[in-house]
Amino acid sequence: MVGGGLSRQVGLVALGKGASALSILALSAVLAWAWDPDQMGAYGAVWSLGNFLIPLFLLGFPTSLLYFYPRLDQAGRQRLVLQAALCLAVAGMALGGLLHLAGPWLAFLLDYEKKAGAGELGPYLGAFLPYVCCWVAGGVVEPALVAAGRLRWQAGIAVGVAVLQLGIGGAAVLWGWEVGEVLWAFSGLGGLRLAAGYALVGAAVGWGGWGRRVEGLGELLRYSLPVALGDGVGSMARAVDRLVVLWFFSTETFGFYYLGAIEVPVSVLLASATAVLIPQVSGLHAQGRRAEIAGLWRAAVERLSLVVMPLFFFLLALSGTLVELFYPRQYGQSAWVMRVFLLTLPLRCAIYNPLLVGMGKARWVLWVGAGDLLLNLGLSLLLTQALLTLWTAWAFLGPALATVLSTWVQVAALVGLIAWQLRLGPGRLLPWGQLGRVCRVSALAGGLCWAAALLPLPALLRVALGGAVFGAVAWWGSRPADRAVFAALWRAEKSP
Repeated sequence: MVGGGLSRQVGLVALGKGASALSILALSAVLAWAWDPDQMGAYGAVWSLGNFLIPLFLLGFPTSLLYFYPRLDQAGRQRLVLQAALCLAVAGMALGGLLHLAGPWLAFLLDYEKKAGAGELGPYLGAFLPYVCCWVAGGVVEPALVAAGRLRWQAGIAVGVAVLQLGIGGAAVLWGWEVGEVLWAFSGLGGLRLAAGYALVGAAVGWGGWGRRVEGLGELLRYSLPVALGDGVGSMARAVDRLVVLWFFSTETFGFYYLGAIEVPVSVLLASATAVLIPQVSGLHAQGRRAEIAGLWRAAVERLSLVVMPLFFFLLALSGTLVELFYPRQYGQSAWVMRVFLLTLPLRCAIYNPLLVGMGKARWVLWVGAGDLLLNLGLSLLLTQALLTLWTAWAFLGPALATVLSTWVQVAALVGLIAWQLRLGPGRLLPWGQLGRVCRVSALAGGLCWAAALLPLPALLRVALGGAVFGAVAWWGSRPADRAVFAALWRAEKSP
């Protein structure tokens, strides 16, 4: 399982997640060409406000389901899925009601109605409410399908949603949809995903357990609550920078900040690795097999580093050219936001919180996340105020810099806790030799890629030339074992 089997499972789960993440990025690029920065800022504000609350209202059930599912018999599994689905349906309605009531207050707190071209926040949130309700209610779909071994089904529904998301962007361009119309279309898509997901879960697991639906609920809630708080705190920490930008700057500034502060799709590999690893870590920890957990984690880090580190140096080398290629000239400052956020990408070579959660240490994750939130908020306010005084033109980068600094501190704390729990020193916990070798090759490839991108050519040709140079150097510096990992990921959809 540590070898090719793990790679195939991670790759298959990543297929769906990657399609969804890439479609969101493509949609943002399409809308940037259809809308001005004020409209993009309005869309980004509602999208950010809705989505940063979703992890908290998922109540930790997706992670908890992956933790408990392998420990139960078939009847217990059906009861577990039913409990999670009912609780998330209630949570989804609660989130919708909260956003409906809080809309006017959010507009006031963010000074939204006074920002140029912003309009009113309330109608936009109203159009987006069904989406967040359905997304929370459907939070059981992915973990249930993964835990039941229906990885192809999970990938299939995710790819289908991704295609329809791109269709929304195409409709916005062809028919001139405004922000509200696009948000309503997303709400319809959320309802469609919920219905299809429940049908697939019913076929994979079944909706039994109605007669004993309360049994085990207390244990599930006790485990889930710290996970939910940790996820919610982490989500708020990730949203701090956007909220600070919304508070201090215009909607236009938030428009290009939102496009630059993109989440690099490598996170789908992390989420996929999480979905695959948590059930295994849970089982191994229950048997006290710490050495095998450490080996499993090192193997995951080795494989993730083969994607994350080359991607970091490639994007850093071509960030300006990519923004020039995909966004209109008026969004040129998005490149600087993108460069700052890329500095957190090397940390994505590993998963941290889910590993501790899988070992039953969800409270540790919560406390570290709370510290990250407070540090991020304090640094964001401090750096933004300082830059507004000293370098006003670059003050919008203050929240991004704060997020990067606090994330590095958070990861250092998590690695220390993982090493302590597994009774290993940091030197034995991570594959430093592998990481160093991949970094050296990727840095060389990135430097040559950056030099190639300086040639006086159109942006598309510079990206193509830089990509070709980077790929050639990275392939030259790779080992046969590295290529075998990529081959396993490529064949993931053919795995049984």
